[in-house]
Amino acid sequence: MKASAWAKREFEKGSIPDNRTIKRWVEIGEVRGRIVDCSVWVYASERWGVESDISSCVSDLIRAS
Repeated sequence: MKASAWAKREFEKGSIPDNRTIKRWVEIGEVRGRIVDCSVWVYASERWGVESDISSCVSDLIRAS
């Protein structure tokens, strides 16, 4: 999903980080995602403040139910 949409979902209004910050997080592995032609995309399963592996496992469990 677009980084801006992800940020709006994960952060309260007034505390949404800009795309440059999210891009840096993706680059350093803080958030799982991709940078494609200078656009930042974040995996929809990512949850801020939750380890990527845990978030992914929880999403898999929910889909299996």
